[in-house]
Amino acid sequence: MPKCAAINYTGEQLDFIKSNCVLARKELTEKVNLKFGTTFTVDQIKSLCTRKKWNTGRTGCFEKGLRPWNTGTKGLTTANKTSFKKGQIAWNKKPIDYERICSKDGYVLIKTAEPNVFDLKHRVVWEKANGAVPQDQVIAFKNQDKTDCRLENLILMSKAEMVRYIQSFHKLATPQSNEVCLLMAKIKNKKHQLKKQVA
Repeated sequence: MPKCAAINYTGEQLDFIKSNCVLARKELTEKVNLKFGTTFTVDQIKSLCTRKKWNTGRTGCFEKGLRPWNTGTKGLTTANKTSFKKGQIAWNKKPIDYERICSKDGYVLIKTAEPNVFDLKHRVVWEKANGAVPQDQVIAFKNQDKTDCRLENLILMSKAEMVRYIQSFHKLATPQSNEVCLLMAKIKNKKHQLKKQVA
């Protein structure tokens, strides 16, 4: 039958389709073609039923009291051909001491433990040489380069000293003068503390 040509159903065909419209469209099409020796497609029968509003009665919703097939299977899945096998190592697994630069703040991160435990490299380097960083202290970079984690480029600062640095010296600092600015912040903070003690 030519595409887009009108289909002239016989009265008998229409009656049969209407009386069996609750069937799935594929099954209905097969029954119609078998009974009448026609070659209707599923889309043709589907379009006819839609035009005539002969619905299957299905809503796509579970009826009250009907038990879904997957009841009680939450979280349960079976392995398939793409599943990891026991003991298999992922192709992108990184070894201990693997380094990467954090895309948010530019600090170097180093993998220190499994699985995927990353720490700030400059803190790891400092703590290896000097022990744990006290809670009220931070590590600063003498040359302002966050990727230069050499021990000689790191300086321990209190949070109060860093506040003085940001308030008074941060805008003046360059990679060459930053160490001096950090030391000046330490001096300024010490001076402030001594003033408080005298008062």
